[in-house]
Amino acid sequence: MSGGHRALLYILSFFIPVVGIILGIVWMNDQDIDKKAVGKTCLIIGIAAIVLSCICWFAASALSIIPAFMTY
Repeated sequence: MSGGHRALLYILSFFIPVVGIILGIVWMNDQDIDKKAVGKTCLIIGIAAIVLSCICWFAASALSIIPAFMTY
């Protein structure tokens, strides 16, 4: 697998985490060592993207209620 294909799969896994998780689960069970490594990385990137989006969502919602508690 070329470096361009890997980069494309990693970017796709970050922006569409479900694709990365599915691709990671399927390719981690493959016999090819190269595909297994790419699958593991896609799985990690997909899970990290979901965790990061949850953290950003909680932070944005927490920051949006701060003006309600500010008194002038």
